[in-house]
Amino acid sequence: MARTAKPQPKGPDWPPEQTLRVLRQQLERLQAFKGKHHEVVEKELTIWKQLVEGALIHGFGEDSHNLKHYNVARSYASISFTLVPDHERQENYNVRIEKFEATLLSSIAELEASMPEAELRGAYDAGDEYAFYKDLKDIMAKAKKDISIVDNYLNTDFFELYAAIVPPGVSFRILTDQVRGNLETVAKKYAASHSLELRSSQDVHDRHIFVDDRGWAVGQSIKDAAKKKPTYVVELSAGLVPTIREIYEDIWAKATVVVKS
Repeated sequence: MARTAKPQPKGPDWPPEQTLRVLRQQLERLQAFKGKHHEVVEKELTIWKQLVEGALIHGFGEDSHNLKHYNVARSYASISFTLVPDHERQENYNVRIEKFEATLLSSIAELEASMPEAELRGAYDAGDEYAFYKDLKDIMAKAKKDISIVDNYLNTDFFELYAAIVPPGVSFRILTDQVRGNLETVAKKYAASHSLELRSSQDVHDRHIFVDDRGWAVGQSIKDAAKKKPTYVVELSAGLVPTIREIYEDIWAKATVVVKS
């Protein structure tokens, strides 16, 4: 009896642009799982994993190293036996989230490297501080109406490096969790001759940038971005920007006013 030929692995069938768009969206959604208890997000994370797996297959193929790296991250200490202490399962969950993020970042960087030079590189290696600075400055310089910075750990370096680029007449808002060091003093000096409102709230845990109708997620606090660890600046999909902004608008409304022009 003749042996049945082994089916060939499915190859990629999505254009790079589509794969890049979906992976960027899933990278943004992954941020919502950070810091959560593993049982609370189990259902949502399962859906997320299925979507990412499908995108990697469509974008790179079943035999790709991208899918293999994803499966390694997915299977990392994914035991759920009741005898395993909950704190250990939570630690394993936290590591899986980190590995998922690293896998998506590497696949996104690979796609970007194969495409024409984009407006924003998106991923930055450790030590790539200047590239991050230049790209963020370029984003802010294009503002026509408003800029909103959400960062849970800002310092005075932000004003020295970025604030001067804000175009005249543009509404400039900053939301952070704590006002540390001389941040308030420097912000007041800036507000004396520029439009600025600085507020603080303990509910701020992530980093986002909004310029007019566009938005970006940032992997690290702006002050530390790409210094010692890789990071990213990922543009949010147009449909996701209003949802994320609404979350921060609610926090902004309840936040403490620190400085206002």
